[in-house]
Amino acid sequence: MAQVVLVIHGAGEPRRRGRKVYWEPLLGDALGPAYRVRAPRMPDPEAPDDRAWRQRIGQLVLEADHPMLVGHSFGASTLLRFVAQSDPQPAFRGLFLVATPFWGADFPDFALTAEHLHRLQSISPLFFYQSADDPIVRLTHFRKYQKSLPHAVFRQLDGRGHEFDQDTFPELVADIRSVTGSEAA
Repeated sequence: MAQVVLVIHGAGEPRRRGRKVYWEPLLGDALGPAYRVRAPRMPDPEAPDDRAWRQRIGQLVLEADHPMLVGHSFGASTLLRFVAQSDPQPAFRGLFLVATPFWGADFPDFALTAEHLHRLQSISPLFFYQSADDPIVRLTHFRKYQKSLPHAVFRQLDGRGHEFDQDTFPELVADIRSVTGSEAA
């Protein structure tokens, strides 16, 4: 059975390659047939609602068998809140977060509380990816996660911008494989 990789896109209408959200071919082609990459369109992406997105994520996680969870931008921060607020913890094999905003007091509906951060200390494996040239989610956000969640793996990259809309994402592919092995279990 193929290992499910569930990708939660960022705010705004997700970009496509052909008929698919670009994350599906970006990761699926590199990971191969042992993995099934799903990147469903989230509810009302032009005006995202954290609660509606967390509910949809909960449904998607329940439909999969211990998926790998990948999030980008708003999708990444929403995945973190979903995991931090879930009781019991949802069953997943790894959490991989790309260009993740660290929401502060100015955005209380999206921010992680001290209790959330405490609960996230037990999440492993946990990976963060940030491009140094991201004009939307600056390195200061990445640094705050490094300080708040020091047990996570942090990968600072160059030349990826905010969207990570590239032909390949070898670091993410390698990390997913490091968790599952080269073949899905």
